[in-house]
Amino acid sequence: MATTVKKILILTNLDIGLYNFRGEVLRALIEEGYELHIGLPDGEMIPKLVQMGCVFHETELERRGTNPLEELKLIKKYGELIDEVKPDLGLTYTIKPNIYGGMAFGRRGIPFITNITGLGTAVEGNGALQVFTQALYRIAMKKVSCLFFQNKYNARYFRSRKIGVGKHTLLPGSGVNLEKFSYIEFPKESEPISFLFISRVMREKGIDQFLEMAKVIHKEYPETEFHILGFCEDDD
Repeated sequence: MATTVKKILILTNLDIGLYNFRGEVLRALIEEGYELHIGLPDGEMIPKLVQMGCVFHETELERRGTNPLEELKLIKKYGELIDEVKPDLGLTYTIKPNIYGGMAFGRRGIPFITNITGLGTAVEGNGALQVFTQALYRIAMKKVSCLFFQNKYNARYFRSRKIGVGKHTLLPGSGVNLEKFSYIEFPKESEPISFLFISRVMREKGIDQFLEMAKVIHKEYPETEFHILGFCEDDD
């Protein structure tokens, strides 16, 4: 009897993050014989993900949007996508896919895994938005099969708010592909020392601390260079 190929549906919000940070996971799953479906907005890395072997389903979402109508459309879209693909397992990254995708998978009795790579301003804090988002997470994670965290702080935060308790697993980070990002020798003493900040440019990623550090060090060592590699997230 032929073995049915198992399907995995991955929901996330950005093609660049999925390709650069989860590429090895995707390749490993495909090599293991899984049929990978990905639901996310279109982007420049989608052709590479498709070439890798993923089945792309365009799923538009506003990463920072709070329009209730648009949020309801996304919830409906996730439900329709799950019904179309009929996956054996769901895997979600980032806040909206985690919450809305988790609700949709749970409602249909499909096992799913959620990855918390960071909290973000919509979760962390005690304002109205944060309290509401935490409540949604609590609902969405009721039926989660496994809730991955990449640092102890995030896990403690969820545990203290009784979100997905009993399903938590701590990962030692995402890892780095050392073939793609190869080792480079530290500059010689005769060369100016350079610091490189690689991240989305936003307060939660530490840009304020980096700039403050640059001021302090540059005052004493004027030859030191500071570089920022990333794109801006905050309007302010």
